[in-house]
Amino acid sequence: MFTWHHGFWIYFLTRHHPMVWNFLLGSMLPDYIYIIAVAVMLLHGQLSWIDLLHLDPAKMMSLLPMYPWVVKIDLLGHSVVVWGIVFITVLLVQMKGARAFVIGWGTHLLIDSLTHAAYANYLLYPLSLFSVHSPVSYFESQYFAREFNWVNRMLMSLAVLYLLYEWLKRKNKR
Repeated sequence: MFTWHHGFWIYFLTRHHPMVWNFLLGSMLPDYIYIIAVAVMLLHGQLSWIDLLHLDPAKMMSLLPMYPWVVKIDLLGHSVVVWGIVFITVLLVQMKGARAFVIGWGTHLLIDSLTHAAYANYLLYPLSLFSVHSPVSYFESQYFAREFNWVNRMLMSLAVLYLLYEWLKRKNKR
């Protein structure tokens, strides 16, 4: 799923929770490295601002071999092992704000395991290169990307309409 979709769905599900922004920021954490990578690629002239309009995961994947540090950070950010260690630490230390952030991060890993086919994440990295290959992908056409994105966008549109309805209802109460 695209990074901002992770943020949208966790926002929708936790919008009434006092730590909603912690959930949201955590849900996009594993992909922040790509924002940094794109900035570096822009600075090095490997991407132009116009390229950003058509930048898709396949194009991104083709550029990543030039930046092994991005790949390493991506592997760590998408690892259930790393997430589990952080989650247990946050539970033991009793950091409430961090708990929501780490739970948001966990939702990212769960959704990615359901929406990544050929380019599945190595969930047990660095212990193993085990991955779960979903029958559906958000960007690989041979794995129903068009259909997945159609359904996801439709559901997001309905969710936005519901958020608008909720907002108007609240506004009219005042």
